[in-house]
Amino acid sequence: MYGIPQLPDYKEFWQQEDHLPQHNTSLQFPEGPKGRYLMFSNQAWGYGLNNQLQEILLLSHIAYLSNRGYVFQPYIWDAQTSSKAVLDGRQWRSSRIPLRAFISGPTAGGQFSAADHSPRSVSVQWWEKICPPERRTVLDVAEEHTRWGIDENSQGKTIMEHWSKKLLHMNDPCVEVIGPVIYDFPLIASPRILSIWPSLSSSPILTRFSWSTLVKSAVYRNLPLFYSAPSLPTPPSSSSSSSKSDSTVSPPKLPSKSNDGNSSGGHRHPPPPSLSSLNYQSNSQPGSSTNTSTTIGGLLAIHLRRGDFRIHCHWLADRLEPFAGWNQFSFLKDRFKPPDDMDGVLTRGRKHAAYMERCWPSVEQVVEKLEMTKRDHPLLDKVFVLTNGKKEWVRELKAALTQGYQNTTVVEDEYVEHYRWSSVITSRDLSILRNEREVDQAVDMEIARRAEVFIGNGFSSLTSNIVMLRLSDSTPAENIRFW
Repeated sequence: MYGIPQLPDYKEFWQQEDHLPQHNTSLQFPEGPKGRYLMFSNQAWGYGLNNQLQEILLLSHIAYLSNRGYVFQPYIWDAQTSSKAVLDGRQWRSSRIPLRAFISGPTAGGQFSAADHSPRSVSVQWWEKICPPERRTVLDVAEEHTRWGIDENSQGKTIMEHWSKKLLHMNDPCVEVIGPVIYDFPLIASPRILSIWPSLSSSPILTRFSWSTLVKSAVYRNLPLFYSAPSLPTPPSSSSSSSKSDSTVSPPKLPSKSNDGNSSGGHRHPPPPSLSSLNYQSNSQPGSSTNTSTTIGGLLAIHLRRGDFRIHCHWLADRLEPFAGWNQFSFLKDRFKPPDDMDGVLTRGRKHAAYMERCWPSVEQVVEKLEMTKRDHPLLDKVFVLTNGKKEWVRELKAALTQGYQNTTVVEDEYVEHYRWSSVITSRDLSILRNEREVDQAVDMEIARRAEVFIGNGFSSLTSNIVMLRLSDSTPAENIRFW
């Protein structure tokens, strides 16, 4: 097609998905031709990686609890086109990307532990072969939720338990779920999702989560930016049997940005999140794995969403929205309480100012927040900025953090010079190959996951997923902060 730039074909990842070892008709129950499979035909598409990733992990967890092989699908930007590329604003992007180009681990067909004999996830192509239409039992979400009394106030745990119990006790080998999505955006963005954490945090869906070999290759290429040479860790071999790795495939051959992963193209925007306030207190230890060996000491990672997110921040203020997703845990610092809903132009202005400071901080506010964080964590000396900001704005931010902001701050009638960070690295500074450009947001996320301290945007699903991974790694709660 004329005018379309060359996009990655992801050939080897499509081939990986086609040749997973569980795609084998000689395997015994609960895999093989008589196995137990679960396909969510109603899975959302057309949203950024982090919105889709939240749902994918939750759905694969239901499959795990019900002792069924999760049927994973590609990351789909446009399901209504047969073209390999679609125009998103002014840029072309792939309409479909194999899931294993983003993640590995059990959700994308990776191995469970040797002692766990749960059926492994399979590709949608294998589902079509092993579960033709005549073998499928179809369940409609609307009908099931009506039968169970599920509504917009139901806790995530309640929904998860109803589905997993029903699917576990069904003998039907091939179950297809249709209708409205199970975990819609109002649920995922509300405190009701937090009740799932005790179950999800101990599940191999999360404890064995791993990024794809494509993402990990990019991460390790860029690690020297964050370490001094003597302290640079050695990349793990592709044959590593770590619980966080997927040893079923070898790393891809190395031959690059849309940052946050939450924005959607055209008119396909996520429904607004719920207006509920946080009232759930987690009573379990977050995760069962640790990631201390890969922590980048002295690194402060910060997520600064720009672009069209400014409009969304004002929309949040008008609706008095709380933080979203896993950002709402009560044990995390920098909690946010929406201001009282009062009429009047003056009140509206103050309300929006309160939201913009937490959702769209200025350069001055970023400088001040980082200095307060430095006082709590004095060994921090370098900054990684996850951002989709324009070059000019990124340049201004880096200058403010490395050279001292042009305006001094008055504290108790004394002028205070701002701290000058030893290095400031941004998303724009990373070495990203052409084949990695559509997954580069995951590279940012993995670096933020490893940072000693992370400051995120509490209204963002990208931040929420980083918080999820850091908690799964048993990161101290005080090392997770928000604007």
